[in-house]
Amino acid sequence: MHLSDLLARCRAHDVKAQRLLYERYAGRLFRVAQRYMKDRMEAEDMLVSAFQKIFEHLKKFEYKDEAATWVWMKTILVNQCLMELRRSANFTMVPENEAAEQTFTYSIIEEIAAETIQKLITELPIGYRTIFNLVALEGYTHMEVAKQLQISEGTSKSQLNKARQLLQKKLQALGYAAQTR
Repeated sequence: MHLSDLLARCRAHDVKAQRLLYERYAGRLFRVAQRYMKDRMEAEDMLVSAFQKIFEHLKKFEYKDEAATWVWMKTILVNQCLMELRRSANFTMVPENEAAEQTFTYSIIEEIAAETIQKLITELPIGYRTIFNLVALEGYTHMEVAKQLQISEGTSKSQLNKARQLLQKKLQALGYAAQTR
């Protein structure tokens, strides 16, 4: 069934269509939730909450194509995760002078299994993990992250740098050599 037809049926509260939409996207969305939430149960809770919002706001969503639909659903999920993290986490504030950015070569990424990368990201402290996900994986700017998490840009930059440093140490412990530029 074409996605636009499936969404139209979901708007009409067709339970079978809603189940099909869930089955089509739940796996991918769950992997995104796992990047933010350390606990599998929390990730599942965020997925369920996100789908509730997706179905609730579907009447306002205007279908363009599958890619735009994916981005819309993923944004709802990420926002759900961020709301929960803001509620439950303390994003450590750091001085602005600790926020200098470092860059790393990522050629070793091709050598590492996706499951290993996911595991290493999940092991990061909550603040590091959240900022790393938002900036490095989702493409948000530090200004956008600062607004969403109600922190300073310097804190966002510092958390990202510390996340990268910790990931580098973890990779080195596994025998991968990450070099700074």
